[in-house]
This record gives sequence, structure tokens and C-alpha cells, in this order.
Amino acid sequence: MDNPVSTSGNRSQEPARTGQAELSTIQRMDLFREVLRRIDGYVEERGLKPGERLPSDRELAAALGVSRPLVRQALKVLEGLGRVVAHQGAGTFVADHSHRVAAAELVRGLELDQELLQQLLPARVVIECEVMRQAFRHRSAQALVELEQTLRERAERLEDEGQEAGLDLGFEAALGRVCGNELLRRLQALVHEVWLQVQIAAGTAPDDRFRLHREHLIIFEAFRTGDLEGALAALQAHLGSLTPAGG
Repeated sequence: MDNPVSTSGNRSQEPARTGQAELSTIQRMDLFREVLRRIDGYVEERGLKPGERLPSDRELAAALGVSRPLVRQALKVLEGLGRVVAHQGAGTFVADHSHRVAAAELVRGLELDQELLQQLLPARVVIECEVMRQAFRHRSAQALVELEQTLRERAERLEDEGQEAGLDLGFEAALGRVCGNELLRRLQALVHEVWLQVQIAAGTAPDDRFRLHREHLIIFEAFRTGDLEGALAALQAHLGSLTPAGG
């Protein structure tokens, strides 16, 4: 059987020319960034308003010619950015993401690189820890259910996700939703927006998605059992591992 990638005659036997360009595989993160851009662009181009429903992940995957797990992870990142909100059994809907203007202004004129990620980390640590303290004050059975459900959904998706899985800030965002301080939640959303923008632009998402999930489980267990100091210590250790040097 003929090799479909070979050329005719003896040309396939010729040595490669010096300086000839080499083909390389398309990195999954590059494809992921394009999926994010296309879905985000769909919302903008259609002029979809908050509350309007997006096509299903199956429909988006078919339209974009990519896998459903890749689309689902892109939607989770967009949810972390505050651009969409998912309702189990109902679908994914456009969210009110007015903080995008503030995020764009915050990074105006700055390079979205690892150095900026390093500069942003101290602010993120302060905000995430205060979110944890406020969430602890409002700890309730309902809050625990929401956090546990977020972690359960995450566990179910882990096997299907690649490097871009490290871009999921769903657990931290869930803490923000139950913290009872809307201004603080919005500040957290602003930092998350910038954090994810830099990670996506610089391609610095952590690739050990299972480690990140284990760390979230440790944080949640301390939170669940009423150990605020333990939860804060685990959270700080988790955030410390997210520096460019650490992944």
C-alpha cells in the first residue's frame, strides 16, 4: 500500500536540505487558546446579553471541530473569568462581566508574561486569604455543598483535560461566591481575570492538574472541619506553588 505522506519517485529518499524548516506539532495549549478566543468572540459578535444561553458543549465542539472536553474546559475558564455562568441541567449562560473593563485598564501597557504573573501573586494571596476568612464566617451546610459539588465536578473532568486544566479557578471562585462580601468577590474576579489572561498569553498553566486538585481537597477538608488556620496554611502553600518557577 502506498504511503499517503510520501512523494512520488525517489524524492522521499533525498536527504533533507540544510536549513530546511522542520514541522512541529500544534500544541494543545495553542488550540485551547483559539477555542477560548472563538467562544468569547461568538458572544461579542452575536451581541449576547447577560442571561442569554450559549450553544451546548456538543454544538460548540462540532462547530469548532474540536473535542467536547476541550470545549468544556474552555467554558470553565470563561466561567472563572466571570464571562459565563453554568447551571447544571440548564446550560451555560452569558454573565455580567463588566469587570473586564477594569481588568483591561489594570494591565494596559504591561507585558502579559511570567514577570507580571510574579508581580500579581502577592495581591492574589492577600485577596484569596481574605476571601477564605470571610467564607469561613459564612460557613454553612449550603456553602459546603456548593464547594463539594465544585470539587466533584472537577474530579470528573480531570482525566479528559490536559495542561489547560491548571487554568480552572472554579474552587477559588466558589469560595468567593459563599464569602458573603460582594465587593471582595468582585476584587477576586478582577484578579482572576488578569491572572488567567497572563497564564493564557504566556502559556504558563501548571501541567500537574492532579496535584492542584489534591491541594484543593486539603483546603476544603480543613474548611469543612472548622480549621480556619489549617485552611489558610493550605491555601497559602497552594498559591505559593503557582509562581512561574513552581509551574
